[in-house]
Formats: sequence, C-alpha cells, structure tokens
Amino acid sequence: MKLRKSVYAAMLAAFSLCLSHPHTAKTDESVRGGMDSLLQAFRDIQPYLVDQSRFADVENHDEVLGLLQSLRSNFHKLETVQSRFQALPGFKENTRAVADMLDDSSRRFAEGKTAYAWWRIRKLPSACFGCHATYKVTSSYSNHAAVSSSLDPLNRGRFLLATRQFKEAQLAFREVLKNPDYRFNYDEVLRSLLLVTIRIQRNPREGISLFQEILMTSHLPEEDSSEVKRWINQLTQWSKEDTKTKRDPVAYGEKLIELGSASSLIRTPNDVALLRGTALIHDQLEAGTVKASERPRALYLLGFAYLQLPLFFAEDWAEFYLERCINEFPGSDDAKLSYRAYRDHILDDYTGTAGTALPDDIRLHLEEMRSKAYGEPSFGGLVQADVESPLT
Repeated sequence: MKLRKSVYAAMLAAFSLCLSHPHTAKTDESVRGGMDSLLQAFRDIQPYLVDQSRFADVENHDEVLGLLQSLRSNFHKLETVQSRFQALPGFKENTRAVADMLDDSSRRFAEGKTAYAWWRIRKLPSACFGCHATYKVTSSYSNHAAVSSSLDPLNRGRFLLATRQFKEAQLAFREVLKNPDYRFNYDEVLRSLLLVTIRIQRNPREGISLFQEILMTSHLPEEDSSEVKRWINQLTQWSKEDTKTKRDPVAYGEKLIELGSASSLIRTPNDVALLRGTALIHDQLEAGTVKASERPRALYLLGFAYLQLPLFFAEDWAEFYLERCINEFPGSDDAKLSYRAYRDHILDDYTGTAGTALPDDIRLHLEEMRSKAYGEPSFGGLVQADVESPLT
C-alpha cells in the first residue's frame, strides 16, 4: 500500500455490492433505508460531479454539502454490512479507501476547498464500475432511477456503467463515438466497452460484432482505430479456442497473463488475454476453489497483471494484490517476485529528471515489505533519507 490515497483507486466496493448483491431478508430490512438514501444522494450529486463550476458555485454550497454528507454517512452504515466479498483480497482495503475519499471530500468542501473536494470525488462512477467489472454481482432491483436525465451521453454512460445498466451504457457510448466533440474521450469509452465485453458478457463473438460495427459507423482517429483492430484480432483468437477441453482455471489464467504481457520493445500487451486471465483468477478466488498451494501464485499473478493494465484499472489495484501476497506468504518465491514488481513500480512513481526521491515513510514501507518478502526478522526505527537502503 502506497501511503497516498488516489481516488482512482477508490473502487466503490461496498456501495456497489450493497446496490447489486442480493441480500437476505434480514439484511434487506436493516439496510434498505440506508441504500435508498445512498442511491438518492448518488443520483442527485451527478450533475455537480460532471460540472466543476456548478459544484463550486456558492449558491449550490448547502445542497452539495448535504449530498456529500449524505453519501458519507450512508456509506459508513453500509460499510458494516456482512458480505462474502469481504474475505476477498483487496476488498477491505478498497472499502477503506472509499470511506477515506468520502470523508476527505466532505470535510474539505466544508472548509471551502471546493476544487480539491471536486477532484477527490469526481471519479465516483469509474470507482463503481471497477468493482462491477471484477466481482460477480447481480442486480437485486432496478437501478434505472439512479442516473440523472440531465447528463450528456459521456457522463450518462459512465453512471449507467456504475449502476450495472450495461446495455444502456453501450448505447450512450455509441452516441459518444459518433460525436467528434468527444474525441479525447474515445479511448476511455472504447476501453470501457472492452471491459464489459470480457468481464461482464464474456462473449468474444459479441465483442467482435460490436467493435466491427464501431469501426464502420464511427470516424475514429488512427490510434484508436488501430487499437480496436488489435482487439478484434485478439477476440477472434479467443473465439477459436476449444471450449470443450477442461483446464485448471488458475494455470490457464497464468498462461493468459503470460501471453498478454508485453515482453519486448515492439510488442504491445494483449489486453484481451490479460483481462481474461485476471477474470479467471478472480472467479476462483471468489468461489473459494483456489488450492492453498495456488493462492500465493494467484495473488502475485493478479498484481503482476494489473501492472500491465494501467489504462483499465488504477495502479493501486496492482499494489493491493502484490502486498497481499507478501503479507500472507512471507519468504515464499511468489512473495519475492511480488516484492520486486512492487518495488520497481514504487520506484518508478518517485523517479524523475532529478533521479529517485523516496519520502522517508515510503522508504520505510519498502524496507518492511522487503523484510517480509525475504522472510527476514522485522525491524524498527527510521530509515534516514540520506542513507541508501538495501531495496534489492
């Protein structure tokens, strides 16, 4: 865990699952009021999240503050709802990140720091979608009332994804892709559509048809067009696979992740293979069918794969799984691999034209991770900034 909080990492896990995971009757009765209040605040704040000037307008101050506080308080109530998802790697960490994000945004807005508050909370829809594209949840009631009718096609599509209205989101995004005014958002939209294809629909032929139609009906820039053509080729390879052969899901997930990873200067990642591989491993972790001997490898593979998918998921996804592997299996080969990937990722984040400048707390955290990964005794004390640490 890097000691920074990025709203991009704030997958609205508990909120998403409370909206979409079927509860027992007892749980429904206890949280229904909070869910309805959260949904209402979620819907009403959307026009402010997509318009910073409206969010910061003093005339809207009381209403926006009330919505932020409602989201915050109702999320904390739902945070306590028991769910089978709580045992999954990364769930509690992300729930805590969301709670921190809502607390911070609400507090800073009340202090008059509206620009910061807006920056913190504006990625709310993508946070929800990140969860829905990972966990196998199903809607227990309609979310149609959860999206404001005032939104433009791009933001409407984002919030439709956040509330699991995938077909409606596809229609909104198709509208976006036909409008050149949104050309700088084409990449985001196309990647969202690929995520739905692989993680939700899991049907390569439907994906091929969708992206072929997009190529024919949208005037995509050359870079986006090339990306879509590459995905079509990757989806075509998937569609030709023998589905009758029984495979070990974790082993096949590793094979797909290895296939998807870029291994040379001229080779680009195979996004379809990476998304499929991670989906297979997530499925097995969620179903509880990963063998004890496979678990460290599964955690490492997820962390490694998410490092290859920075445009699909927040970089913190990788950190959660790499840290989990190190903490659960100190001294193991996979923990050592996880540490090296984690270390390189952190060092890259803090390296610029002046070299690498690690804050003391980050340096100390890396030392702790290294010590665990290699099965060494824990240590105390501070890591001085002017002393080179044995991070290798």
